[in-house]
Amino acid sequence: MKPGITVRVVTIVMAAIFFFPTIIVAGTSFNKSPLIVFPPKGWSLYWYKEVFSSGQWTQPLIASLEVGLIAAVIAMVVGTLLGFAAARARLLPQPVVTALAMMPVIVPSVVAGLGFYIVSVHIHYTGNAVALGLADATLGVPYVFINVIAALTGVDPSVEEASRVCGASEPVTLLRVTLPLIMPAALVGAVLAFIGSWDEVIVAGFMTSPTFRTVPILIYGNVQNGAQPDTSAVGTMVTVVSLLLLGTVAAVPALRSRRIRRRTA
Repeated sequence: MKPGITVRVVTIVMAAIFFFPTIIVAGTSFNKSPLIVFPPKGWSLYWYKEVFSSGQWTQPLIASLEVGLIAAVIAMVVGTLLGFAAARARLLPQPVVTALAMMPVIVPSVVAGLGFYIVSVHIHYTGNAVALGLADATLGVPYVFINVIAALTGVDPSVEEASRVCGASEPVTLLRVTLPLIMPAALVGAVLAFIGSWDEVIVAGFMTSPTFRTVPILIYGNVQNGAQPDTSAVGTMVTVVSLLLLGTVAAVPALRSRRIRRRTA
């Protein structure tokens, strides 16, 4: 059934509402003026060069990359384990495991950030990439969990049973049969966790310090103190990276289906 005219109009309007602020930010990043002006008064790549040549943005960009990678790896491991626990294990009821995995979505970010901060201060471990990466990994676990449990639900039990019938033990079946089948879903969740960490500002506001700041924190501080077009340039680059990663995530299922069809043929 094709969508009606009302659905199409609502979709176009919502897309415009979501993309209009991004278009404005991108437009102001190409401005020749030292002030944020839209429409731009002339076009220039000066502010993009300023981002990479200025030491102001170098450390936050590296810090955001480190935090995002730490969060993605930890979230992928923990989210995958919780997915297995919910779908296959019998130690805890599935609703309990699901509630535990989805807890970061339910708890307000400001409350979670305060909790992470109190714990980090108590153990004297704050203001670094590992501490913030652990906090962001907690927020990224639901992305991995949802993808993994959906993939496990779609795995044919007869495939694993055939492996065991052929003499493979449970660990071997898990590592060589089940895990490869769900790995694309886990990687998709890890990418989403990385994007979430790359854009996260509330928890980062509690976990950063004057000597350790991520890109969202620096952007927020610049906006409070009077931003220049280099802030718009960084915001545009972050948006482009996020869109590229989301495009990659969207392309994974299609590539996987094509590869399966080729093997079948």
